[in-house]
Amino acid sequence: MKNTTLSHNSIWKQKKWKMLLAASILTAGVAPAMFTPTVAEAAATTKPMAYINNMPAEYDVVIRQGVTYIALTELQFLGDYTFGYDNKSKQISIKTGSDQYVLTPDSKTMKKNGQNVSLSSAPILVKGKAMLPLRAIGETFGAQVRWNQAAKEAYIYTTNASVVKDYNGSDLTAAREAALQLPRLSSFGQPRLQVKNPLGPVDSSTVYIFEQGKKDRFFMIEDNDLVSYYTITNGNAMLKWQANLGKQAGTLGDLFFIKTKSVSEAGTRPSVAGKTLVSFKYSLMLEETAYEISNKAGSIASGSAAPAKGKVMVEVPEEK
Repeated sequence: MKNTTLSHNSIWKQKKWKMLLAASILTAGVAPAMFTPTVAEAAATTKPMAYINNMPAEYDVVIRQGVTYIALTELQFLGDYTFGYDNKSKQISIKTGSDQYVLTPDSKTMKKNGQNVSLSSAPILVKGKAMLPLRAIGETFGAQVRWNQAAKEAYIYTTNASVVKDYNGSDLTAAREAALQLPRLSSFGQPRLQVKNPLGPVDSSTVYIFEQGKKDRFFMIEDNDLVSYYTITNGNAMLKWQANLGKQAGTLGDLFFIKTKSVSEAGTRPSVAGKTLVSFKYSLMLEETAYEISNKAGSIASGSAAPAKGKVMVEVPEEK
């Protein structure tokens, strides 16, 4: 039987396509070009990118006169938003909960529940696609926005109080699950590396690796292709190192759990010398997470358990 795994990322990928489909149906026949990916307006050495609650933006990021814009529909990853565009009045409508917003391209005045609200920058249309300025998103929708100038990367995220509470709690399993959901930021002087050979939503695989008994740093291996290392500080997971893996057998420093050489690296490679690690890999087919405790000498213990619905982390009895 084939063992198929599902990571947080692949779950989000599937959810993402469903939400995009719903958004396109909502506005069908009104302004279809608004949801069509376009080529960046101007060639640049580094193409700007945005990550919304850890999800990469589906559409091009546009920078105009020092203002960074993302597509309207990227807001769906900040919460339960619905969108509309009136081609006749040229107005953008956004609804979430009991709040209704109406924006007009090139206007810094927005209506929230019928009342005028000033924006620091106006939304724009780019080839028929509605774009919102990052700063206005933070001001209007309560999101936090960070910009990495060197990498041309924007990070837009909201703070989930329950996730923060779980991370700060004494339950190691819940804290590790929360660690995977914290905002992931980067201070690299270059764009973050990407999976070069994605396996697709069905076969995609992600392994999460923590130090034994720890929650504040983890490795993430996607599709046996991309390794990322994060450390958690002030409620955020900061990207410290990445590597794309090749097919040639070899080692990467003292990272004993990696069995192939890298083809590219970014950041500062961490060390696990003398460390014992715990890895977690969820199987969608079996609906369980396999875990393994290991060190440089080899495997110490392994097993599997069914996580709570929608979760990946499970309790590892051997860690107690």
